[in-house]
Amino acid sequence: MSNHPTNQPPYTGKTLVMRRPEAQRRLAASPQPKRSRWPIGRLLLGILIVAALTLGFGYWYLHQLAQRIVVADPRGPTFSSPLLGANILIVGVDIRRDRPDEGVRSDTLMLVRIDGMGGWANLLSIPRDTQVDIPELGPRKINAAYAYGYLHANELYGADISAEQGGMAYAADTVGRFLNFERRGMRVDYVVQIDFDGFAALIDALGGITIDVPRRIIDEAYPTPDYGVMRVEFEPGLQRMDGERALIYARTRHADSDFGRTERQQQVVQAIMNEIRQRNWLERVLLLPRMLDAVAPPGETPAVLTTLPLSNLDTLLAMGRLAANLDPALLGRYRIEPGSVRVQENGSNLIWNADDVAALVNRWLTPPGEASEQAQVQVLNGTDIVGLARRTSDELTTAGFRVITPADAPPGEYPRTIVYQVGDTPFTARRLAQLLGAELVVGNPPGVSAQTEIVVILGNDRQP
Repeated sequence: MSNHPTNQPPYTGKTLVMRRPEAQRRLAASPQPKRSRWPIGRLLLGILIVAALTLGFGYWYLHQLAQRIVVADPRGPTFSSPLLGANILIVGVDIRRDRPDEGVRSDTLMLVRIDGMGGWANLLSIPRDTQVDIPELGPRKINAAYAYGYLHANELYGADISAEQGGMAYAADTVGRFLNFERRGMRVDYVVQIDFDGFAALIDALGGITIDVPRRIIDEAYPTPDYGVMRVEFEPGLQRMDGERALIYARTRHADSDFGRTERQQQVVQAIMNEIRQRNWLERVLLLPRMLDAVAPPGETPAVLTTLPLSNLDTLLAMGRLAANLDPALLGRYRIEPGSVRVQENGSNLIWNADDVAALVNRWLTPPGEASEQAQVQVLNGTDIVGLARRTSDELTTAGFRVITPADAPPGEYPRTIVYQVGDTPFTARRLAQLLGAELVVGNPPGVSAQTEIVVILGNDRQP
């Protein structure tokens, strides 16, 4: 029985041409509209216009900021670039502009080694009680250098030099001599001066900063602007601070020492960097007007002055690379203090061992990393497994860590292994935590008097 319908001819093996209806033929013959690329082009053009306007807006405000706060260096130009490597001295000054008879003094001296191409920066703090030889004065505390340059600017550098320029230049030269920069073929290249009001206003312009206070601080005699004292207190833990509170945190020292204060000042610098880095590029550009109003209000003496050419191309490129690449947690933080440099006391003056200072400067000039940290590790056993700390210490030594004699952890429950970064050694601590699969905590382990920069407490999750 045939499967073909009765109204169609049987298949003959020939190809049959089926004709389209007339309407379909006319539709096929008509040209098809092409998909327009203009919407995509308009989108790209819009993005380019917004980017150009943002960059233009940002550069204009940065140029305005530079015009107000950048001053000439009376020592002459430097040939070092922030993009390729430069030394910047930050001078925190106590200037009572309403009471010129009170004089002026530098409260903070902090050097920044910046390398824009390498994407890294290191801090080095110098205690204000450090004794140095000042040619015109003899042995003095290093913070006297700014005051001398401030008061004798015209005698030292010329009739058209301001007091601030003189103080900045003389402080830079004094710091350079103390650190023997001339023997290294370098100098303090740029200076940034900031007073207390400018420091607080800058942080307020950022909307505040977040600080992880490592331990409780009580200062019963914190100085007030009217030359009195007041009680200040900081509890340990993460805290949001406005400018006034952050200034108190950075300046207080009666609770511990001047060395604790330099540690806090570096912590504040790190927090400022972290606050900026958390914003996208548009938000950073929009910060510039607030920063301009905060540090250089029209008609007033700027709270910040610098010899760093902010609007130069190499400076802009260096700041851009650092903002994009530098993790504030990996900022190198070094301090001249008894824990790292031998010291003798001459009354309240501190005389530091020159060889130890030179070794510390070598580390400060080296890109951050495990090699420059030279961190020591101690492993504490928080489990019931006998010999676990010893075996773990041997494993870490084989992995290239510098490990001292292990010990038992204080009595308690330790469900997890924790790596405590006690010192400023983030690279070593991170690799160690990754190797052990452990939690990383910045700070001292509870109940432990740390003898090393890193302490590992082995928990019950650590198997032999």
